[in-house]
Amino acid sequence: MVDIAQHFSVLSKALDLRTQRHQVLASNIANADTPNYKARDFDFRSAMAHAIGADASNGGGMVMTARGHQSGSGALSGPGALQFRTESQSAVDGNTVEMDVERSEITDNALQYQILTQLISNKFQGLRTAMSSTNS
Repeated sequence: MVDIAQHFSVLSKALDLRTQRHQVLASNIANADTPNYKARDFDFRSAMAHAIGADASNGGGMVMTARGHQSGSGALSGPGALQFRTESQSAVDGNTVEMDVERSEITDNALQYQILTQLISNKFQGLRTAMSSTNS
């Protein structure tokens, strides 16, 4: 039963991150005409790895690679840590939102969210089937 709980926990974390990313992308779209607005996003894979504790590169925290570095809490490297998107085209007003990129990313994110909800639904259906077959 622990494996099922862990599986649902991972899927739940993925749904949470997809929801968070959707909000960030929607915010970018909403601010497409705001002067000096900088488009933001986060890397889903690294956020998911951090969320499930699989960030093996540095144990989820910040690493001091030189004696002069300051220690950090790792707050900026947590799940869904926002980063400014690199711009490929400069706008006169300083806005870095590219609507084609945002539409593409939000569509992909929505599709991934739908896939996750379908996986969860299928898992519950499998559990229902297993429980009903043991009761018969």
